[in-house]
Amino acid sequence: MPVGEGSPAEEQSAKLSGREGNRQRHQAERTDGDETEDPGTGSEAEGKGQSASGRTGERGNLKKVPAHLYASTRLKCEAMRRQESRHSVRRMCRVLLIREWQYYQWRIQEEKRRGRRLREQELVRDVEMVFHASDDAYGCRKITRELRNEGIAISEWKVRRIMREHGLYSVTQRKYRPFRHHQETNPYKEDLVKQQFRPDGPNVVWAGDITYIKTRIGWVYLAVVMDLYNREVIGYATSQRIDTELVKRALGEAVGRYPDTEGTIFHSDRGTQYAGAGYQTLLANYHMRGSMSRGGCPYDNACVESFFAQLKKERIYRRTYRDLSEVNAELFDYIELFYNRKRIHSTLNYQTPIGFRFSNVSSLCAV
Repeated sequence: MPVGEGSPAEEQSAKLSGREGNRQRHQAERTDGDETEDPGTGSEAEGKGQSASGRTGERGNLKKVPAHLYASTRLKCEAMRRQESRHSVRRMCRVLLIREWQYYQWRIQEEKRRGRRLREQELVRDVEMVFHASDDAYGCRKITRELRNEGIAISEWKVRRIMREHGLYSVTQRKYRPFRHHQETNPYKEDLVKQQFRPDGPNVVWAGDITYIKTRIGWVYLAVVMDLYNREVIGYATSQRIDTELVKRALGEAVGRYPDTEGTIFHSDRGTQYAGAGYQTLLANYHMRGSMSRGGCPYDNACVESFFAQLKKERIYRRTYRDLSEVNAELFDYIELFYNRKRIHSTLNYQTPIGFRFSNVSSLCAV
């Protein structure tokens, strides 16, 4: 064995001791490094741990947002709107898998929809007010005209929808079936009107007729006189007897209100009350000309027939009357306070009879 060389066992022992020394030195260096480390490093690590736990807590709170990940965008936006005071919009959008612009666009549209709902509620109140003011008689066309006259922009379609959704139905009118027209040879007055129901001015054509009203003590008869120029009821009378005196009193009231009857045509049906000599003499005294419908043709006196239909539909059929005094009070309220002064007519361009007379007579005088 050469000098200076150790045995193989000694060499192996030296290598192991060297490795152990290196390992111990490395451990000592790590220990010294931990002792000399900045004290703030530990607190920083602790802060990171707390922030991580805070994020976990926030994510746990976001699970309270009541919107399923597979729900529609609208449901997610509604849930976000309720939780907007507790969580940021960006984080909720990230959790619910929608974009921020979608949420803000939905919120703008929702404000517009809310404004439309508020305006709809105001329109419903206006429609109900006009409907009840007409005693439940107006339909969608007249309610639309009334609202437009008040400066409210609304379509007839919307009024019809509001009335249907809120159960506002005008009283129905019974179907009237006239008699068949047939030839008559009796000596009645000639028909001077010939269904031309739009005269050029007031006091040109008057029309009259009689109807009946049921009370607890029997029938009450109503005779009216209407000026076809503005559909105004200018005279009426009631009685428990249907005779010539009834129609005479109605005509006398009309002449008392508008005495300029020179050449005025008075049109009626062929009832004996109008065809009698007493009534024809009264017309001659007022310098009026008589005119009568054809036999069995109520369309020749359609304006007065229509008024009777509206009267019974809107008032008479909906109430029960005890005697003549109650009927007179009801007729005064309907004819003088409502029909002549408040009820609008499509024939008069949706004006009231009194308003149409005043507006057009003033223009005629100016000409």
